[in-house]
Amino acid sequence: MKVLSESPSEAPKVEPYDVRVINPVRLAASLPATISRLPGRYNFKPHIGRLPNGEIVMFVTHTHSEEIFTSQNADLPARSLTTHVVLYRSKDDGRTWERGRHVRELIGGHEPSVSIIDGVLFVKVDIHGSGWFPDPHAERDHSYTVIARSVDGGESFRTTILDRMATGAAADERIDCSRNILKLTDGRLWFGVGIGARHRSALSDDRGLTWRIEDAEVRGVAYPGVARSFFTESVAFYTNLGRLMMLARVDFGFARFANPLSHDPGFQGGTESDNFDGEVLFTSADSGSTWTPVRAVGFPSLMYPSIVPLDDGRMLLTYTVREIPPEGSGCIHRKVGIQAIIINEQADGTIEFDFSRDVAVIDDCTPDSMRNAGCFGNTLRLPDGTFVTPFSYPLIEADILALAERKEYLKEEIFDYWASLQNTYSSRYKDFVREDPALTAMHLRRNFSALFLYGQAANKGGIATAVVRWSLRTQWPE
Repeated sequence: MKVLSESPSEAPKVEPYDVRVINPVRLAASLPATISRLPGRYNFKPHIGRLPNGEIVMFVTHTHSEEIFTSQNADLPARSLTTHVVLYRSKDDGRTWERGRHVRELIGGHEPSVSIIDGVLFVKVDIHGSGWFPDPHAERDHSYTVIARSVDGGESFRTTILDRMATGAAADERIDCSRNILKLTDGRLWFGVGIGARHRSALSDDRGLTWRIEDAEVRGVAYPGVARSFFTESVAFYTNLGRLMMLARVDFGFARFANPLSHDPGFQGGTESDNFDGEVLFTSADSGSTWTPVRAVGFPSLMYPSIVPLDDGRMLLTYTVREIPPEGSGCIHRKVGIQAIIINEQADGTIEFDFSRDVAVIDDCTPDSMRNAGCFGNTLRLPDGTFVTPFSYPLIEADILALAERKEYLKEEIFDYWASLQNTYSSRYKDFVREDPALTAMHLRRNFSALFLYGQAANKGGIATAVVRWSLRTQWPE
């Protein structure tokens, strides 16, 4: 898989594609697939859902850098990047995509996530506020979440804003929410709300028209001294046996468990990078009011999980490898990108996660010399059994890639020259120097590529989105 340049004027094309399987035991070594690459260089972190009429909707973050010059309420020059949400539609199961349109109700939104429940479309976005980005609700000087609700398939939206007034957050508490909205067994809708280090539940009895906020609790683990919740970027789901569970992003460098955690990767971080966070599986026996940790899942840098029910008690886990995992951490394909495995729920309710075999590689095109471009990639299963997975990937000019391959960013004059050609990031070479040379090199590598992926320095780079349609194929008949 290689990084490709493309013109914004090109229409999406359907191309043959190969989803390789690492250490195939049950699965075939190659899975049939096609890929559609959306035109444009500034679409990233896509998320998709399937409407009752069969259309697939995809919401992506679209970005422009250096908006501080034209946006009166973006007042921090160190982060002048602005984002908003674009909606794409596919009427042929993800093969081709109509021209995207900006969703005016989600201007300023970041990292959209999609939930479709009983025909109602929900899109959740975070808005940073605080002068970091141009803000559609400029009177809010803090981070908050927007839930956009549509009953006409995304033609129009009604929004609910979860800010300090709605959640009770204090001035020093950040608001973060779980990624998906879940329908509970009693018909209510639920998602988790993190308020600093506190946990609350958002519940709706009227299909998401109104929400009430109630106290929730995560037991057996805490972030002492860190204002962060375990609902941040979590994904809640019901297993095939009906257990309510949640995969939650956890920083193992700060999380402290009351009891030893099963399958703990033993990675305590120290990298100053949240790209080495991992996942922990939680369970709830009271409809999301109380959660307890069950086990760790995978390895450091495994993020943005997606769960799709399969047959025979199995489920498909799709995930992003957001940074090159540490050696010996349990990742058998140490490449940034999107991977997937089949997980099994046992009769006793335990779930087996085996990352040692049958790892389907949906994307690994990010060069090791660059940082990730979001990746993301939730998966849908279509009625015919085909899977659809979107992802974002870097588009970097060849001369910059050559510089990165030669590790020229380790030279102060090279790094600072390119850093001076953008305004999104104010940091310079000296800001990434550490006592540990390996740590210095990692930070310089990641931030050098960020200058082009997000800062768009000298128009030498950007981020694109692609959609893969693929199928499982076993080595022998079921």
